[in-house]
Amino acid sequence: MPDGVSEILRFVEGWGRRAYPVRWSLRDAITYAVAAGADAHNGRALVWESAPGFGTLATFATRFAHGALLDFAAGTQDAGLPSFARSNRVRVHRPLPADCDDAVASATLGVAAHTGGRLVLRLGVGTTAGGEPIADSSLDVHFRLPGTRGAQRPPSPARDGGEDDGGWTVEARETVRPYQAAVFRTLLGPTAGGRMRDAMHIDPAESRRLGLPAPALPGEVTLGIVARLAVQNSALLGAGELRGAEVAYLRPVSDADRLVIGFAPAGGGTVRTRAVNGDGRVALRGELHFHPDSARWGTP
Repeated sequence: MPDGVSEILRFVEGWGRRAYPVRWSLRDAITYAVAAGADAHNGRALVWESAPGFGTLATFATRFAHGALLDFAAGTQDAGLPSFARSNRVRVHRPLPADCDDAVASATLGVAAHTGGRLVLRLGVGTTAGGEPIADSSLDVHFRLPGTRGAQRPPSPARDGGEDDGGWTVEARETVRPYQAAVFRTLLGPTAGGRMRDAMHIDPAESRRLGLPAPALPGEVTLGIVARLAVQNSALLGAGELRGAEVAYLRPVSDADRLVIGFAPAGGGTVRTRAVNGDGRVALRGELHFHPDSARWGTP
């Protein structure tokens, strides 16, 4: 009988390139912003369609991989290997419209790493409309292999927040509201019905079994919170519009968690960021990429 690793590798080999229709509405864009904690007080331009400068968070482009993620989950869940997302990258080529009904996402799947105790798959998605690029994103998914600790990396003081890497130009504090993960699940559709194993994001009992005080936020929600706060503080950071992000998810964030999020310009429109959870652990670390000035930007 074939083992789970062999089944997954055969699935990857047979993936090829898959295309998915992508449609989103004003309601979807606002729902994503609300899930990321935006409201009339701290993100009116993201949730109030009549507000001057109403826009869509660039990290909403992570949603364009939704159809591919469904197929990915369906093809790997029976292999019996626990998996988790570790890193996420997204880049938008132009400001995202509030709605779109004719985009196409093209998805590829490959092996990013495969050693004796480590298997990492990379799902890459490029989205276009009218033949013009809209956004690119990729997600690394780590599988925990039998007889090993799998993709878990050994802790280090810097990674877990015991060592302050400092230099934060802006620090923002945010309390995660219990409704945020629930709101986000309205975007997930069938994924919350069992096609993806997301019990840790839904079921309090399963969350406690995994050592979490409450259901964990999906990584996209944590990234959305960071993006929203970065946009709010873009003037202090000397940055223009948000164009993308490259982040690693290191520790879970749960409902009612209290986050401390730091931002530090690194030149050329790049802003370093990290989010520390209520346990003092670094939950997310990476870089945000902005247009280097405050002018509206077009397609590069």
